[in-house]
Amino acid sequence: MTSRVPESPHEQTFGQADLPVGQTQLTPKDKKRRKKISDASKYKRKSRAGFILKEKTSQILYTTDEEVVDGLTEFGVFLIFLVITSMVTVSVRHPHTFHFNEKITKLFRFRERIMAPSVVISFDKLLTVPDWWDYLENHFVITLGGGMTISTTGTSICPPTNLTTVTDGAENEQPRSGRQEDPELSDGIFDSADRADNSDSIDPNWNTRESGSSEACGAAAINITAPGPHRVLLQENLMLGPPRLRQMRVRSGSCYTNKVFARFFNSCYSGFTLADEDKTAMHKGTPYQTMSELDVTPIWTLLTLYAGGGYSINLTYNMDENLKKLNKLKEVHWLDRGSRLCLVEFNLHNENMGVFQIVKLMVEIPPTGGAMPRTQIQTVNKFSFFSDRSLTMTVIHIFWYIMVFYYTFSFVTHLRESSCRIYLKSILHIIDVSVLLLCYLAIVYNVWHTFKVKSIISKAQMNQGYLSLDVLCLCNTIYGKMMAILDCLVWIKIFKFITFNKSLFQFTATVKRSSQDLPGFSLIFGIVCMTYAQVGHLLFGTEHPDFRNYVTAFFTMIRMILGDFQYKLMGQANRLLGPIFFVTYIVIVVFILLNMVIAMLIGTYKSVKTEDITRGQSILGSYVYKKLSAALYWITHCRRKPRFRPDNDGYANAAEEETEVLRENTEATEPSYFKDNRPGVTEEELDRLNIRLDQIEKILKKILINIENILKRVERYRLRSINKNSTEPTL
Repeated sequence: MTSRVPESPHEQTFGQADLPVGQTQLTPKDKKRRKKISDASKYKRKSRAGFILKEKTSQILYTTDEEVVDGLTEFGVFLIFLVITSMVTVSVRHPHTFHFNEKITKLFRFRERIMAPSVVISFDKLLTVPDWWDYLENHFVITLGGGMTISTTGTSICPPTNLTTVTDGAENEQPRSGRQEDPELSDGIFDSADRADNSDSIDPNWNTRESGSSEACGAAAINITAPGPHRVLLQENLMLGPPRLRQMRVRSGSCYTNKVFARFFNSCYSGFTLADEDKTAMHKGTPYQTMSELDVTPIWTLLTLYAGGGYSINLTYNMDENLKKLNKLKEVHWLDRGSRLCLVEFNLHNENMGVFQIVKLMVEIPPTGGAMPRTQIQTVNKFSFFSDRSLTMTVIHIFWYIMVFYYTFSFVTHLRESSCRIYLKSILHIIDVSVLLLCYLAIVYNVWHTFKVKSIISKAQMNQGYLSLDVLCLCNTIYGKMMAILDCLVWIKIFKFITFNKSLFQFTATVKRSSQDLPGFSLIFGIVCMTYAQVGHLLFGTEHPDFRNYVTAFFTMIRMILGDFQYKLMGQANRLLGPIFFVTYIVIVVFILLNMVIAMLIGTYKSVKTEDITRGQSILGSYVYKKLSAALYWITHCRRKPRFRPDNDGYANAAEEETEVLRENTEATEPSYFKDNRPGVTEEELDRLNIRLDQIEKILKKILINIENILKRVERYRLRSINKNSTEPTL
């Protein structure tokens, strides 16, 4: 075999001199490196007409026509994705959800029932456990029973005038006479509409088997055809099973009892924890059930997290039976010293809105005694992306899926061209990954939501007892917060495209440069706030509500920076240390640390404004103006292209065009030249070289600025000397 003769001296110089001594062929490692460089150069030389995407950058500068075209194209696609994502995230909550929750809240929480001239029962005014029993017997049961309707033979499904329906005319006359003679109703119990809601108007022996195939309003919407009483609250909301009363307890002896007080307290009950939870099989005739058996989720209240099962009793639709059950529980002291949380819960379905509502009225019983009322009302959409009845939202969801898949393909393509470590160096790239991850989690949730709702509807058709929606509600709450974060991240991405304006570019550059110093100041802020939060909790925690625990005290310190504080309560809690605590915190945080941060931001902004380095002049405005002028000329001159007259600088323009063509050809041939003759040069080395060149350019610009400042000082000094000599008197 004859050896290959080099065609040019350059080939011998760059092809063999870089190889190790005694080696005539490229190693597999060099071949792999050469192939990687060849693929990268081929990727960069592809025209935009192909399906290969452009190299992804974290910022668009709009300094060349190509950057302007690419930037406007990417910005247009992003705007479509932004609008569609905003519509998808807003559709997570029904527009009437607030009014629905407010109505139920006012009905069961804020509404007052006057039992006597000086006795008022309201959920918000509960202070003791006997108050809780009075609320259940004299407020909750009556409100729930009076606001429900049933369907009977010869009556409409949803009566428009009366809140209750009756079976015949005789029964209809009895409540009227009762309302005229009942002395309790004359004391102002509820209002005139509530006085019509008498327990006698509800037939306790009603059954759908006796009334044929008639159903309650809303029951047919989810195909509940099984026999049994289906009640509707406020004429529009179907109750998914009767209410349920549940309590969580701690075991006896969960804390230490002193012998001195043993004759007063035979046992000790601590606060609720999973270790101290009472899990005995029976409690006064009520069996214990775990969380999985009850199909519930943990409850986070003001004091702690209740993540256990409990003892539950299912109530009925009949008001008299519920009163008997509650009286029996009250007589046997079902709630005693070991009870820590008691709640009554029920679920509603509104077919008009297509939502489920979970209502929980809770009373927390702390170890100190008393009762702390709390409500939890949450609404869940019945339909998901895949089962939405709106044609408009279905089309929007389809386009949203297409955009998500498009950005996924773009992400995978760019990730293949660069390593994951290099790609994730930019904050905007991290946001892109987070957005895609949240989008796919949303798709997974909606698939699960569709099957979960179908399972709930099938259970409602077969089961006439309490139907738990806690798991669906918890997952929907997490999903709503996830969509809020997704919407926020998508809006943040718009900063990538706003560099065409000088002020906007300076803003982003200031934030980027300040991000190196802000963590240090944030650490100092955190140390000072945590210190004062602990001191405030110890000084004012027993009297000031904003310092009742350490977490609340920490956020109170953050609020004080913005001027939101209650100085009067601090002075009342401690006349001496209260003013000292307040003054020292304001001086250290507001007058010193906050002003230091502002000064740092101002200094960074001034440096960005004066230097304005690594940024060319944006030609977005001139490019758009040129294109709009050409389009206007094309419209007004019968689709003819504009003609320009040759001026005196024709030869110069021709020379510039020739130079531009030569430059483009040179740039096009440079990658192939280095591909064929420089197998040892990698993309990382070229990137480092470009970074060093940028640094040298920055240093040279700073040197020029310093030289100009020195020259200005010298000139001022020379002029000052001349003026001084001219003013001196001559001898």
